[in-house]
Amino acid sequence: MTTIKNDHLKFGSPDAPLKIEAFINLACPGSAKIYQLAKEVLPPYIENNQAEIIVKLYDKPREELLHGALIHWTLDNSNPKEALNVIGKLLETQSEWHELSDKELKRLLVDKYNLQEEERLENVDVSLAITAEAIEREVKIVPTLFFNGEKLLGFTYELEPSDLKQAVETSLAKIS
Repeated sequence: MTTIKNDHLKFGSPDAPLKIEAFINLACPGSAKIYQLAKEVLPPYIENNQAEIIVKLYDKPREELLHGALIHWTLDNSNPKEALNVIGKLLETQSEWHELSDKELKRLLVDKYNLQEEERLENVDVSLAITAEAIEREVKIVPTLFFNGEKLLGFTYELEPSDLKQAVETSLAKIS
């Protein structure tokens, strides 16, 4: 298996046979939907050391995703566990903040999540690296998932937990 790039935000066992890479944007409703599905379906696979999840915050150039980029730039990537915790909370509450102005969103990030108001300079490099990887791997939309390097197509708003479970089971069967 090839080396996974930009893997600073991950959870699950590094020895897990299934590596799920998720290109998401925190302002994307589809990314919030995938998060909810993953939260429902993936815990047993993570607990049984069958899957490791690698989160890639993609600053996809699209107006309605700019809030996501604003958030991505303020996360403390040097503390991945806390960053992933904040990511989960923000995806769960996306409907509460997605209509805020940039200034209101920054205030929320500072007051509720203890993030800094200005972007972290190191996150510019992270953003550029993930964007370069997204271009290289032809990631056109968020969310886009890769299972052991293979792009999964067909993920839509109609995706059901059984669809995600089937994708995991199919990928694990290929490994066995």
